[in-house]
Amino acid sequence: MDLRELNIKLTKESLKKETSRDILIIQTIHTIDELINIINMLTANLRERYGYYAPRISKTADQDKLLEEIEGKTKEDIGMDLTQNDLDSILKLSREIKKLIELKNLQEDYIEELTKELCPKLAEVATPLIASRLIDHAGSLKHLAELPSSTVQVLGAEKALFRHLKTGSKAPKFGIIFTHTNITNAAQEQKGKAARKLASEISKVVKIDFFRHRN
Repeated sequence: MDLRELNIKLTKESLKKETSRDILIIQTIHTIDELINIINMLTANLRERYGYYAPRISKTADQDKLLEEIEGKTKEDIGMDLTQNDLDSILKLSREIKKLIELKNLQEDYIEELTKELCPKLAEVATPLIASRLIDHAGSLKHLAELPSSTVQVLGAEKALFRHLKTGSKAPKFGIIFTHTNITNAAQEQKGKAARKLASEISKVVKIDFFRHRN
């Protein structure tokens, strides 16, 4: 084996060692978040278009119910007249949104399996989606395990934290973890305490998950 072949082999081995499976978590949560953005944008457009035909139905808050109503093509007295071609175009958009929602759900099922494999304790404490977003924001499971709980608590709220340091505005109490039920269900005056407690627990279990793979 010549020097060039040896260098290529060593580079490949080095890259393989440096790349861990948590990169799949990061890429999958990117996919999910992109799908959420696309679904929300298309649904907003769908609401506006269908609103000319059925204004009251278009305001249906529940997304699944809205798509079902559109499938029925129910017209309201106050709505404008649309041709069959107009309605078919709206219906096709509605069905494509349904397919995107199904794809998002499948990706969420996959990421749940992946986090249970790679960071089961973190997934249990934080939920698979929040766990994935924390890993993504930290850059890896390793980097997340190295962060103190105070940083985990505000991870994802860097803009608000920078604004606080620059202008003296109110410091953020939480970042990515704000959607966790422990925080959303807490009374307003208890949200900060709930966030600190959750961040502390996350900081503990992520270290257990990370070092489990190193033993």
